[in-house]
Amino acid sequence: MKKSILITLLLSSTVLSGCNSIKEAAGNMVLGEDLIQASEKLDVCDMSGLNTLENIAKNENNMRSSAALIALGANYAASGNTAKIDIIAKQLKAQTPNKTLANIKKEIIKSGNTQQKNRIENGFPGNCH
Repeated sequence: MKKSILITLLLSSTVLSGCNSIKEAAGNMVLGEDLIQASEKLDVCDMSGLNTLENIAKNENNMRSSAALIALGANYAASGNTAKIDIIAKQLKAQTPNKTLANIKKEIIKSGNTQQKNRIENGFPGNCH
C-alpha cells in the first residue's frame, strides 16, 4: 500500500508547480540527494544520472528503488523506448501487486509525457535526440 501511494505521489509531483522547495526538501529527506539529482539531470537531457538510477533500482528494495524505476520509466517513455517501458512496468508490478500491468504502463507513459514537456520547457528536445 505504501509503495503504491508513493508511486502515485511521485508521478503526480512532477505536475506540481510553486512547491519546488517543499518537494525538494521532502524528496531529499525521503529519497536521497543522489536519486533526486540523477532524476533532475534527465529533465535537461543529461544522461549521466542513468547509472545512478539503474544501480539504485537494481541494488535496493525500498522506496528508493521504486522511485528510481519511475524516473527510469519516464525517461524511456519520453524517448519512446517501449521495450524498456515493458521491463520497468514488470519490475514495478512486482512491487505493487494491487495495480495492473496496463495501469502501470499508462502511468509510466503519462510521466514520460510530463518529462518531455519539462525538457521542452528547459530548451531541449522531448526525446533528447
